[in-house]
Amino acid sequence: MKRRTLLQAGGGLAATSVALATGCDNKTGTAGAASSGAATETAAGAGAARTNAAAAGGAAKGRASGSAWTALGKSLDGKLVRASDAAYATARRLYNTRYDTLKPSAIAYVKHPADIAECLSFARRYDTPIAIRSGGHSYAGWSSGNNKLIIDVSALSKVGAPSGGTTRIGAGAKLIDVYEGLGAHGVTIPGGSCPTVGISGLTLGGGHGVASRAYGLTCDSLVGATLVTADGKTVDCDRKQHADLFWALRGAGNGNFGVVTELRFRTHPAPRAVMAYLTWPWAKAAKVVASWQKWGPVQDDEIWSACHLDARPGNTPSVSVAAFSLGGYRELQNALDKLADQPGGPGPAKSVHLTPTGYLDAMESYAGCSTKSTAQCHMPGSLPGQTGAGQLGRETYAARSHFFDRSLSAAGIRTLMDQIEAGGRKGVSGNVALTALGGAVNRVGRTDTAFVHRGSKFLAQYLTSWPANGSPGTRTAWLNSFHDAMRRHSSGAAYQNYTDPGLTNWKSAYYGAAATRLAEVKRTYDPQRLFSTFPQAL
Repeated sequence: MKRRTLLQAGGGLAATSVALATGCDNKTGTAGAASSGAATETAAGAGAARTNAAAAGGAAKGRASGSAWTALGKSLDGKLVRASDAAYATARRLYNTRYDTLKPSAIAYVKHPADIAECLSFARRYDTPIAIRSGGHSYAGWSSGNNKLIIDVSALSKVGAPSGGTTRIGAGAKLIDVYEGLGAHGVTIPGGSCPTVGISGLTLGGGHGVASRAYGLTCDSLVGATLVTADGKTVDCDRKQHADLFWALRGAGNGNFGVVTELRFRTHPAPRAVMAYLTWPWAKAAKVVASWQKWGPVQDDEIWSACHLDARPGNTPSVSVAAFSLGGYRELQNALDKLADQPGGPGPAKSVHLTPTGYLDAMESYAGCSTKSTAQCHMPGSLPGQTGAGQLGRETYAARSHFFDRSLSAAGIRTLMDQIEAGGRKGVSGNVALTALGGAVNRVGRTDTAFVHRGSKFLAQYLTSWPANGSPGTRTAWLNSFHDAMRRHSSGAAYQNYTDPGLTNWKSAYYGAAATRLAEVKRTYDPQRLFSTFPQAL
């Protein structure tokens, strides 16, 4: 298994085959909202005064002709890649190789809001479905699609210097660039660990990571956003202007309302930290899970942790706990002792690694980039979002999720272990990562944002991976069996950034009590449903 399931902990921690649940958790790329007639407008940006590309090359409705596509390409300041172009084979690919068969009509690497407005005008005129892409990490492949016009915002990648406790970040910025850019100023925002995830996709679906118990979700640090609406206008939203839209973007913004171009965040200190990793023999797995679920969600805010159970084909499964603290070394050491030694606990770990580190060093380590430069910690290539020195590859995987509002019973823990053991017997490389919530995440009101999972104790991600040329059949069957077996032990909710096409109750699972209000926001800002081109669109 690759970076997604490899916590490459530098600074003395051994590389360990565990699923870091804060990894590549993007959904549909970047998104925002469509406008009502009352939307506040700002300048559309360079290139706004131009001939509408959709006016050339065809009838008002129906499939766009070749000349219409040519006109669109000429009208953009960014690059339009079509199937006949040499760059198409790379441009159409997502991070997950499962979706390499998708063939969009074109990929537009937009440079500014006016480029986006041109693309949306084209889509309206020719009934061309669109998809919005930032990092391309959609679990369901919905940041691409056959015969779609992909609006890729990777070129909008500027990470602004912090000022007055806030920063402006382009919607296409990748996480590694966000951490490096803000780290140079001694600050950060809470986010995930996968370096090539786009900041907008992460944020608009919630966004959790190793600093979330201390600083909240990524969306909790969002103070404003700029986006292009369905009618091509540029709109700013925050708590005072278009407040309903701003509420919706914080948890349900992925692909549902429009195209975000910029995000404005409140920043937080990036102090020195401590990384930890502990393992126990599989015979103690039940006690590890039972102890961890009572311990992890109630620790001081600065301590994050995740419990991992890994199926290992042909071998005994493994159990481990990864932890991260913004506090002191001794404080984390004492907390971990309590995890092991509390009544019913597993006792001393087989192996223990605690490593003091700088915050930025920790983020690079979790990204698998401790020995790489920032340029190397990208996908290789010359398209926006890539670098010529890039050394990162893609992966092949499938995942599902559950939130848990209460601790697992003995029967629930046994089910968890049975499924992991069954995976190993079936030759499946797979795992479950249980990530502690609580802290700052749960001090936000359940419906104060569109991310409603504020009462949960922990989040489970079930994941399996396989070689790019391998068959998913046995793996996905195991994954679905695992998910089905754990459903009755969970709250029934699922994480919207781990997009799950297999959910029949996705609206309630993702959005719960916020679903009705979200439908109203959708009717207000996207009445023609221009952005409803994927199966789980609101």
